[in-house]
Amino acid sequence: MDKVRSVKLLFKDVFMALSIYITITILLLHFAYHMQKTLNFLQNALVFMVVAIITRQCVTIFALEWHLFKMTEDHWLFICLILCRDVLTPMVTVLFANYYVRAKSQFYKIAAFLISLVIMLAMHELAVQFHILTYVKWNFFYTILLNAGFLLSAAGVLKLVSFIQKLENRQNESL
Repeated sequence: MDKVRSVKLLFKDVFMALSIYITITILLLHFAYHMQKTLNFLQNALVFMVVAIITRQCVTIFALEWHLFKMTEDHWLFICLILCRDVLTPMVTVLFANYYVRAKSQFYKIAAFLISLVIMLAMHELAVQFHILTYVKWNFFYTILLNAGFLLSAAGVLKLVSFIQKLENRQNESL
């Protein structure tokens, strides 16, 4: 009888985590769709793709090669990890990039950075609470540094894209 109860509780926790991650993903994508974007589609797509690649590589190297944390073995919880790693984190960085470009002062840029960082840290802590990720040789401070690196890489991609766009505009003016 206790085995049946523990299996029911396990399924309840797994499907609760999956429903929470799917809800967060839908809400974030809905918010991103309706948000007034200051960047064009190509710039947003480039930021999304670069951050998605970096995120995927970092999580894979840290978990599978360096054994700093352990990913879940459960198939259903792994879907939550994929949503967080491949959709939520890059989409938060795209939203950060749009607000960063729109910000008029340094205070609003820092505020956009900190709000985006807090959202990413909350998603990571949710993953830890649902045992999607388990710390082995890792702690929350490293997570702060990693997520700050994702946001800074998005800002770097923005700077690179704007530099290339300026170079192209100069070449077109000389024609």
